[in-house]
Formats: sequence, structure tokens, C-alpha cells
Amino acid sequence: MAFHYELPMTALNANTFKTKRLRRRKGTGTNTPYISFGLKSTMCLGIFVIIYAIFMMCLQPVLKDEEKAQKFKNAKDKLIQRKQALLGHVRSEGHAWKEELKEMKKVRGRGRGKIEEELMDKAWEQLVQKKKKKKKKNKDEKPTTGFMVLGMHRSGTSMLSGLLVEGFGYKVGKPLIQPAFDNEKGFFELIPAVLQNDEWMYNQDVNWAANVGKYDTERALEATKNKEVKTVELDKALKVLNDPEITPWLQKDPRLCITMRTWLPYLNSKPAVLHTYRHPLEVAMSLYKREEGFTITRGMRLWILYNKAAVQNSADLCRVTSNNNAVLADPLGETKRIAKELENNCDVPAPPNEITQNVVDGFVDTTLQHNKKVLDEKKKDKKVVATHGNCKVHDYDSQVDGPAKKREMEIYLMAMKVYCDLESGDAYHSDYEWPTF
Repeated sequence: MAFHYELPMTALNANTFKTKRLRRRKGTGTNTPYISFGLKSTMCLGIFVIIYAIFMMCLQPVLKDEEKAQKFKNAKDKLIQRKQALLGHVRSEGHAWKEELKEMKKVRGRGRGKIEEELMDKAWEQLVQKKKKKKKKNKDEKPTTGFMVLGMHRSGTSMLSGLLVEGFGYKVGKPLIQPAFDNEKGFFELIPAVLQNDEWMYNQDVNWAANVGKYDTERALEATKNKEVKTVELDKALKVLNDPEITPWLQKDPRLCITMRTWLPYLNSKPAVLHTYRHPLEVAMSLYKREEGFTITRGMRLWILYNKAAVQNSADLCRVTSNNNAVLADPLGETKRIAKELENNCDVPAPPNEITQNVVDGFVDTTLQHNKKVLDEKKKDKKVVATHGNCKVHDYDSQVDGPAKKREMEIYLMAMKVYCDLESGDAYHSDYEWPTF
């Protein structure tokens, strides 16, 4: 039996195949010629098709390799572009070590090229570390839209917060506690937040100066959930702190050292923390003058408890540290450093303004700096009663005698050990042993 295939003459070479017969297509008026194939021609055509199919199958991996090579080339080009952009960023980071470069140039036996190479390596390492931190950030984690200022009463938190608010434009919301005789520049504390802190503390027989070490965050949250604590002020405060238009926000109240963890579940953001501290004896003396019946011993004991709570409660948050001495010594430089670290290290949104010397001059009381210098001069005449690394603890003039003086000195030495460890950074370690009394 013969198999017949018909193709137009225009598609094939007439000399290649043997013409069997010409015929007119039925139902048409054209004279288009067609070829009819025999068995042998059909087999040749089939073999050609099979060989072609096998060839294409063998060629497929090569085509895929070429496609992969092209994709690799495109990815490589993108990587080169990213590296070039990254190199430009590293070069800009290198400017931060301009002063260091000047010092290093003075060292003998090292050329400029070597010094610049070291600076570039240092800038690159810092950039890599920043990127690692960002990669570790949980995608489901709350954003950081503001920060809390933590510090003991009379530790300069109002002055520092005022400089940040007036100088940089961090937002605190309204209504605020009005200035008073002991703080003429203002407290920068949100009234409903302060009142809510009192509600949580009073519910556990705690107030700002009594039983602060007994405050229990879980108990406060449970009491709030069961409506054992009034939440009217909480709702008012959250309207400020959770308002997307009020950012970057600043929340300040010394009680936050104690109650901060109770606020976290109610906030739509994960706050950063600015912890600041002051010399414990200076704090205790300030409270002694302001509060009737307050003793130096009680003031220093509270200083330890507040700073312990502030450090432990902020251990898992992004934290920037400062102290009253640094702020008084260089208000402009110190506040700029704080704002930069909050933005770069803690992802707090950039503040709308940049602080100026005029703001500093109009806000910082120069008598504070004078009093600080006087106290430092007096301290030099006192004997050293303890040493912690480079931190020396000097004796002081006590207002009490007998057993009370002995107890006061015991607490003073405890507080000064913590103060020195805050200065060195040891107190911020997770395994730090806080004093007990």
C-alpha cells in the first residue's frame, strides 16, 4: 500500500522528488501542481524528522547553559553596580575619620596610601556591621517612631529633653506639666502619661519615692486587663503616642524607669531608649534640699533602684546612653551625638530640625555649669575611699553622725560602684550584679 502526501511545488525542489502525477485540486479553478510521495520518499522524510528532533534534544542543554550564562552575566553586572555604589558609600563614611587620619599621618614608617587603606577597611567594617543589624530585624517587628528618656529624678532629664524638643523638634504632645520653681524651663512630661504611671504604681502601694523596687509589670498588666486600674489617662496618652502624625515622639517621666514595660503592649511602635544618669551624691543632695524629711541615704538608695530598673527594663531595646556631666560640658555636641545615634543605630525617624547654639544658650542655665565646677574643685581636696578602674570615689562631708553616717557611707559606696560601672559601661552588661540592701 502506498502513502501519499501532497505539497505545493513552491515549497520543494522539483528535481529532488519523482513526480508521480499532476492533478487539479478538487473544487477549485486553479492549476496549482502537487507532488505525491511514495513509500521510500516518506521514509526518508520521517528519518529526517527523527534526526532533527534528536539533534534539537541534544542541543537543548547547550541552549539552557547559554541562558544560564546570560542570567549569570546580568546578575554579575548588577553586583558590580551595587559594589560601586557601596564603595561610594564607604568613601563617604571614610570622611568621618578625617581627624583620625591627621593623627595617623604623624606616625613614622607609614605612608599615606597605607593609612587611607586602613581607614577604608574601617569604614567598610562599620558599614557591614550596620547592614547585618538591619538584616536581623524581624519583618513583623513594630516600627520605631519615637523614644523614651529614662533617668532618676533630679538627674537632668528635663534639661536634656528640653534641648532635644526645642533644638531638634522631637514631639511630646499635649497637655504638658507646666514649669515650676524647681524647673523653670519646663518638665516636658505628658500629663496623662504621668497620671497613668501613678495609677499603675498606686495600685501596688508604690509611689515615686517608696517601694519602687517592688513594682511588678505583669501584675500591672493583669490589673489593667481586669479593669482594676483606671485607664482613662492611658487612652488619652495613647492618642498621642500612637498618632502617626506625632513622630518622632519623645516621652519623658522619671517614673518610666519603673513602669516602662507596662506601656509596651499598648504602643503601636517599639520605642528606643535614651538613658541618662547623674552623680548619685548630687542627686541625693538635690532631693535633700527639695523634699522635706528626705535623707541623703534615701536619695542614693533611690538612685540605685531607678537606674537598675532603667537599665534592666531597656535591655532588649535599642538604647543610647548619656550623662549629666557630658550634657553640661558640651550641650551642643552631646545632643547632636544623641540625635545621630537614635537615628542611625535605633531607626528613630530623623528630627525635623538641627539644634543651634542659640537654642543651647537660651535653654541651659550657666549657673549649673558653675556649680558643677565648684563641686568638682571641692572633691579634689577629699581623700579617695575607693577605686573602680579609672574611676575614683572621693569622701564627702556628711550631715549625720554615728550609725546613720555609717549606713550612709555604705549606700554611698554601693551607689558610686554603680556610677563608675555606668561610666565604664559594665553596668549595661546582662550579667551585671546590682547591689542589694
